[in-house]
Amino acid sequence: MNPTTADLADPPPATERRWRRALGLQLLGPVQGSGLRDVAYLVRRSDDQVVQLSELLHLVVVHVEPPRSAIEVAAAVSASYGRTLTVEGLEHLVTTRLQPLGLVLPEAATEMARPMRASPILALTVKGTLLPARWTRRVAALLSPTLWPPFVVAALAGLVVADFVLLTGDGFWPAVAEVFASPTLVLVIYAVLTAAAVVHELGHAAACHYGGADPGDVGVGIYIVFPAFYTDVTDSYRLGRAGRVRTDLGGLYFNVLTVLVLTVAYVTTDNGLLLLCALVLQVQMLQQLIPVVRFDGYYVVTDVAGVPDLFARVGPVLRSLRPGHPADPRVTELRPYARRFVAGWVLVVVPVLAFAVGWTVWHLPEFTARAREGIRLQQTVFDLAWEIRDWPAMVLAVISIALILLPLVGVAVLLWRLAASLVGFVRTRMAARAAAWEDRTLPGLDVRGIAFTDPPPAVLSAADFTDSIMYRSRPPAPGRGWRRAVYDGSGHLVNPGPSAVEQRRRELERRLRTPITGSRRVVVMSRKGGVGKTTISLALGSTFAMLRGDRVIAVDANPDAGNLAHRVAPPQERTITDVLRDLESITSYATLRSYTAQAEESRLEVLASDDDPRIWTALDRNDYHRLIDLLDRFYNLIVLDTGTGILDSANQGLLTEADQIVLVVRPGIDGGRAGALTLDWMDEHGFEDLVSRAVVVVNAQHSGSAPPDLMRRHFEKRCAHVVTVPWDGALEQGAVTDMSSLHRKTRDSLVGIAAAVADNFARMDDQP
Repeated sequence: MNPTTADLADPPPATERRWRRALGLQLLGPVQGSGLRDVAYLVRRSDDQVVQLSELLHLVVVHVEPPRSAIEVAAAVSASYGRTLTVEGLEHLVTTRLQPLGLVLPEAATEMARPMRASPILALTVKGTLLPARWTRRVAALLSPTLWPPFVVAALAGLVVADFVLLTGDGFWPAVAEVFASPTLVLVIYAVLTAAAVVHELGHAAACHYGGADPGDVGVGIYIVFPAFYTDVTDSYRLGRAGRVRTDLGGLYFNVLTVLVLTVAYVTTDNGLLLLCALVLQVQMLQQLIPVVRFDGYYVVTDVAGVPDLFARVGPVLRSLRPGHPADPRVTELRPYARRFVAGWVLVVVPVLAFAVGWTVWHLPEFTARAREGIRLQQTVFDLAWEIRDWPAMVLAVISIALILLPLVGVAVLLWRLAASLVGFVRTRMAARAAAWEDRTLPGLDVRGIAFTDPPPAVLSAADFTDSIMYRSRPPAPGRGWRRAVYDGSGHLVNPGPSAVEQRRRELERRLRTPITGSRRVVVMSRKGGVGKTTISLALGSTFAMLRGDRVIAVDANPDAGNLAHRVAPPQERTITDVLRDLESITSYATLRSYTAQAEESRLEVLASDDDPRIWTALDRNDYHRLIDLLDRFYNLIVLDTGTGILDSANQGLLTEADQIVLVVRPGIDGGRAGALTLDWMDEHGFEDLVSRAVVVVNAQHSGSAPPDLMRRHFEKRCAHVVTVPWDGALEQGAVTDMSSLHRKTRDSLVGIAAAVADNFARMDDQP
């Protein structure tokens, strides 16, 4: 139990546990236009901290209310998620993920005093409310009509005209001279810019309301040490990407309206202060577009990328860019376009911020000296103003001193936070290494944690003669790309290591080569014709044959004159029918080999179906049963290309014989529906185990096609893996196909399918 809760008694059994949501928790729904591969949900705690959750964690939060037993909650989550969540799994999610975040608590527990919360370096702190949410929504509702697109276009055109008037007139330098003559007029400019900042926040609220979301409080906080206004527009994450970007730019748009008002007032009154206010305000607007700190430009970038926590991705992206290291999970969970976008942002922002911090630290002594001189000057101004009781001048002097001190204090606070974060990081890493070293060197314990008196003596034997013991381990060499060029060009002295893509490919190949005890039968099926089932059977069998060392055969089990054999090589005259006729006389692999065709490149063997137009009847399930029994004796892996009729006796017999199925579907809704109906039929007829470990292949029908997210998630919940094969013209010819003619992305996806199929080989070997 968490020590901050009141329930410190022995916990009840897991099945009797009851949890509830934390008080004040708001479910904000899914993030629209997310850059993550999987759907993400947002919840907001009573302390206004917003937490992003996966679909499974979100379902747990949803179903723990009203409080009920753990068995009921697990059953409800399983029904909603599409996969079984055990009571033990539910308890693990609650106690390790949701309870530390302060989202879910035991039913009888008090609220957590200090739930886990993010504490970024560049964050707003010490916040206070200026306009409560209910009043913000009313004001936003009144102002939202100004975001009507024709009105926006007119306002932007008006800004161009206003700038022309402001910059081409002759009022700028007289206004500057007036301010120098009467410095207290700067107070007026401060007041106007402060009011414009409040209007800026109302613009965010109005844009949020215009998109259909509910804005929250308008308040003020401290950004490092500088006062800053803010508007709670967290609810805008329910909007699409366009709605969120509109919300981000709403403040700048209202500043445009403010500039227009100031320009009209300047033209009417010829007051130079209004001209200066309009120009300085536009400089502030440009500043807001800087995307390297948490200004409006930063939030525009996050919403365009669909990743709301860009600064949290800096570390994972940098770690993933290290040569020879795998990609961080917080990088791989991003969609490809979002990953590239975030990586580009990191590669720009990190050098810029590092240069800014380094330059500031280098010149800090000079800044400090000049600040000291400025403070002395303003103190002199204050003393002179005090003698004549010039109150505006005294206020201006005090404000000037504060403005001089604020940047220095801000730099000090920022450097302190950076140093504290660095020290904390170093301490954490050192503690982890010390713990690991202690685990390895702790005397008196063996690997099971059982005490012993004396360490076991080392035994010298021929087992010491292994590569890992006798030779120093070397990092793997890159196989392609610029890394390989550097490796070869340096005479193997510089080894940047394989890229993340190459490491992933090697890991897939390792999984693909999982040893097989006996044989495995893989059935490739589809309920709908024309989806590329035979093509996937050929490609899958060829991939296995090329990358594994054992025997692989593909069988054309399509009763309607399949063409699998024609895709490999000129087919043998002998077919399945001949094998069944000569079954008793086939007693060796050499004899059976005379009935199969073999691809020259992959060495995949294929047994053709009978396409003689004179035949009257198709093979039945007993025929295929006898055939598979024969093939089991000579092949380790059997790939069966079936027909499209799920109710056909032969296909049902093949399902009975199958160790693994590969379901091929089209990326469209009709293809997904046909695939789902196939799984439904299998669930209803005793093939649930095949469904749970099935591999779904989405075969693209044209360039750029991909399955809808909801379709992909449907199959991911029901089956073990979902892999998309990109469109490749070499697979569309319907003729003899060589693997070397395929695009590299296509070959990589086929390796992914084969690895997903091979994952079940080890699981089946582990079963009693």
